[in-house]
This record gives sequence, structure tokens and C-alpha cells, in this order.
Amino acid sequence: MTMLEDNTPPLDIAPALPTERAQSDRAYRIRRLLRYTGVNIASVTLDYGIFLSLTHAYDIPIIASIIAYAIALSLNYDLSKRFVFGTDGSHKSEKRLFTEFLATGFLGLVLTAVATGIGIHTFGLSPTIAKTVAVLICFVTLYIIRSRLVFTRIE
Repeated sequence: MTMLEDNTPPLDIAPALPTERAQSDRAYRIRRLLRYTGVNIASVTLDYGIFLSLTHAYDIPIIASIIAYAIALSLNYDLSKRFVFGTDGSHKSEKRLFTEFLATGFLGLVLTAVATGIGIHTFGLSPTIAKTVAVLICFVTLYIIRSRLVFTRIE
């Protein structure tokens, strides 16, 4: 049968386009998540180094958690913009992009302080364990927000 006889396009043309796009989008999101994970490992390493140093020196884990997070945020912005999201969000001005990133960073700062405080004071966790829980909460929350709102991709 020819295409004129049964009026359906060949199987290798029509369905391939949406599937290829979906696979391409999925691959893009997976690569972006892996790069985001790498960037966050670098940021968390800095964060933990500062946090542990301040906690050891001054025994103020919640304040140490806030200070460490704030310093690591600047590294995270630079690396995220360069290696994770690339030109995503390039339709926004640099000022707007940084402001949105900073706003999500502030949310992360609050989440970090609250989760660290709850972990220590409510659940009796060590500061390091409480901070680790806070980091995991922030990682997931901020990835979702940043990938969907801050660094949006224009098709």
C-alpha cells in the first residue's frame, strides 16, 4: 500500500518528532540536574567548611549555618549560571536574574536555619546531621524553583 491508499503517514516520520523532542528534553533535564548536583557539591563543601569552622570556634551552630550558607550562595550563583543553566534565563536582565536567584537563596537560607534549628532543638540531632538534613531539603526545593522560575528556558 502507498501512502495515498491508506491515508496514514509512514510510521518512521510522524510519531518520531514528539518522541525525539521528549527524549531530548528529558536528556537535557538529566544533564542539567547532574551539573546542578556538581555545582551544589562545590557549594556545600564551602558551606560545610565554614559552618564547621565557625561552630567549632564559637559554638553557635544556627548562626554559623546562616553565615556559611550566605557565603556559599555567591559561589553557587556564579557556578549555576556558568555550568548548569547556561543561557536559560538569558531573556532576563542580569539584575533580574541575580535578584531572583538571591530571593531563592534567601528562601534557602530560611529553610536552612529553620531545619537546622528544628533538627537540633526538637529532634536532638547533632549540628552536622541537622545541617545535612537542611542541605537536602534546600537542594530539592531550590532546584525545582530555580529550574522552573529563575532560569527558565525560552523555546
